[in-house]
Amino acid sequence: MIENPNPHGIPRVIAVGGAKGGVGHSLVAVSVATFLAQLGRKVLLVDAAPRAATLGGCFGVVRDAGSVPPWLPSPFVARGHETVVPNVRLLEVSSELGPHRARASSDPRALLRASEADVCVLDLGGGVSPRVVDGMLSADVMLTVCTPEPVAVEAVYRFVRHAYARRMRRRLLELGDDVGLELLRELLVAAGGPPVPAQLAHMLSARSAEVASVAWEEAASLRVRLVVNQSRSRADLDLGEAMARVAVRPLVGAVESVGGVEFDDAVFMAARRRRPLLIESPAAKASRNLERIARRLLSPETMRPAAMPGEAGMPAAPSHYEVLALDRGASDEEVRRAYRRAREIYAVDSLALSGLLTEEEVSSMVARIEEARDVLLDPSRRRPYDLSIAPSDPFAGHSGALVEEPAAEPVPKGPEPEITTDTEYSGEFLRSLREARGIELRDVAARTRIPMHHLKALEEEDYKVLPPAVYTRGFVIELAKTLRLDPESVARSYLRRLRKAVAA
Repeated sequence: MIENPNPHGIPRVIAVGGAKGGVGHSLVAVSVATFLAQLGRKVLLVDAAPRAATLGGCFGVVRDAGSVPPWLPSPFVARGHETVVPNVRLLEVSSELGPHRARASSDPRALLRASEADVCVLDLGGGVSPRVVDGMLSADVMLTVCTPEPVAVEAVYRFVRHAYARRMRRRLLELGDDVGLELLRELLVAAGGPPVPAQLAHMLSARSAEVASVAWEEAASLRVRLVVNQSRSRADLDLGEAMARVAVRPLVGAVESVGGVEFDDAVFMAARRRRPLLIESPAAKASRNLERIARRLLSPETMRPAAMPGEAGMPAAPSHYEVLALDRGASDEEVRRAYRRAREIYAVDSLALSGLLTEEEVSSMVARIEEARDVLLDPSRRRPYDLSIAPSDPFAGHSGALVEEPAAEPVPKGPEPEITTDTEYSGEFLRSLREARGIELRDVAARTRIPMHHLKALEEEDYKVLPPAVYTRGFVIELAKTLRLDPESVARSYLRRLRKAVAA
């Protein structure tokens, strides 16, 4: 797997591009660069569009009438030029001939070193040309953009297919595996283009055991961050998460949604005034959306490898909980909500499915969703199913988080206390129910990530140890979910007791 040159810090190179053109790559690139500059970081913003540089218009840059024509060599200034935004320098590569243009896209780290900047933001434009794909693969973070339309969604999936094939080619070249390279070329030609990563990895694995581990490792480590631009409805804002969800198996989880940008006239007005949106209208809806996206890119989670060594391999069949994107402690109401959401995502006219799954694959997934709902809403079938999929860890969640020690299978220790509509959920009642169901407190702590001393304080109603009520409520809700109780009812009852005790 290609090593991450900056495994623990913030991303040094952020590439924005791929997929469909004209959907807002430049808006996102300029906004990310502006936000980073406002945090005090020196940013080199590279306009690596293949034919015409346009980012200068976002900063009011006026080109000289006697500028060098594109058919003559022009001077190369790696540090770029000052802009109206302090700490942001702009480098346009449209008129660079020979090695300059290639270096701007395929070796952004060389530009970063030469410019003495802290972060390099590349605007590569849309498409799946080798220049665009290689530039994206050279970055710490690949960020692509789409709008809520079928063609744009399909273009995202197309880019992921090409990115994986190109990534495999680069890895096999690094390994000097000529046989693997020839096999990859043969499969791509036979398929008429890159298949989805899971299918291509499976085809490579079937033909070569030596290439198999590399193929699945690269598929599992590929990660493309997605921004949905020009969202006008709740469904549009949810599109990114829906695309990430349907991409889990065919694209081996390569798509990760980092947020959406609402449709906002302020974007148009900022473009008219030739100023970055975050400078012209910092309070606009779109500005706030873009700031959240930029903050998420700075999260340490962004630089964490998508798959650790030894974890890569052919994905296992999803459990009923994974099909509905649920944790093991989900209540019946949560199952019903998840079922409705899953049916919306896999509906015939769902935008998230554009160009990814065949009708047969969609029908198969709908059948899995129906089966998951039937099993998880039937207590007589759910309990045996839970034991069959993870008898040693009954509280493993959909997120795949690891517990410190494998939890033993819960063994009921006595009759459960009766639950009625008038039940008062005291700490003693919750402890009695937990013990009756054979659930250890350490297992609850592992499942909910609530500290042990707070769980003990909840059951003992030691209010002096508990945090403020707003946090205590969250702890109670998580405990109720683990015990498969109605979270809201338990929280209301418990906090009512807490307020009475504090008032007394």
